[in-house]
Amino acid sequence: MDLNALKIFVKVGELQSFTRAAHALGFTQSGISRSVARLEEDLKISLINRNTHSISLTPDGQFLYAASRGLIRQMDEIEHRLDQRSSVVEGALKITTPSAFGRLVAMPLLADMLHRHPQLTIDTVMSDRVVDIIEDGFDAAIRIGDVEDQQVIARRIKDLRLVTVASPSFVARYGSPAMPAELSHFNCLTVKGQKDGRSTDWMFRHQGEDLRVSVTGNMSVDNADVLLDAALNGIGLVQVMDFAVEPLIASGKLVEVLPDFSGFTRPLHLIYSPSRHRSPKITALLQAFGVVDLETAVKAR
Repeated sequence: MDLNALKIFVKVGELQSFTRAAHALGFTQSGISRSVARLEEDLKISLINRNTHSISLTPDGQFLYAASRGLIRQMDEIEHRLDQRSSVVEGALKITTPSAFGRLVAMPLLADMLHRHPQLTIDTVMSDRVVDIIEDGFDAAIRIGDVEDQQVIARRIKDLRLVTVASPSFVARYGSPAMPAELSHFNCLTVKGQKDGRSTDWMFRHQGEDLRVSVTGNMSVDNADVLLDAALNGIGLVQVMDFAVEPLIASGKLVEVLPDFSGFTRPLHLIYSPSRHRSPKITALLQAFGVVDLETAVKAR
């Protein structure tokens, strides 16, 4: 029996709601539902009656809930006591981040961690390649976008906004689009997708609607760092995350175009294996990246 799935089921039984359980545990509602469904499949019984407006426990579900909730509380207490016994942040922390985010944002935070915890060492891999953190032996990873892997714990850090920019020299020579549909008349530089090698579409948001635009240009690259260098050299328009260009826009080295359509965001997550969730190193990492309500999040696991 999957203990994490059992903990999730007990929380659902306690709150009588997938939505409230998801909020309490920091998961998505769909993730909670899938976890309970897997537990039902493993046990070959139905645990929850589902309908449009509410849920209720089946007789088997009531039995499992009553039999398990005391055990879950005892295990949480044991884990809490173990936490108190071992709270020193030490040893090696292996983490992977996207290249640009790692260089511009993560590195100062990791440097601060090393100053705060002199017994800690950090092994960083800054690459846009998506790795399997469990199989490849990473303690944690920073991921941009939705996290579909149900084998990891994902903590949302913030939302990142997509921004379209160009150099002042490019705008002076070619002008700038007034609408996303006009991008077909401009040289748009793109990042190749990690899975299929195809240039990624550009995303915009206007009046509450998401817009996807297929763009073309004379250069595609494999990571955002190179894309930014190309924009600074006046080769074309690029679309990148706001953290990468805000200082360059403020200094006048880049100009934002289509600002009225730049509301599309993607979530930024810190992910780690469930086996690491009591690690002092992960606790320190979560704190470094500003994940709030940490104590509640850890106890809920």
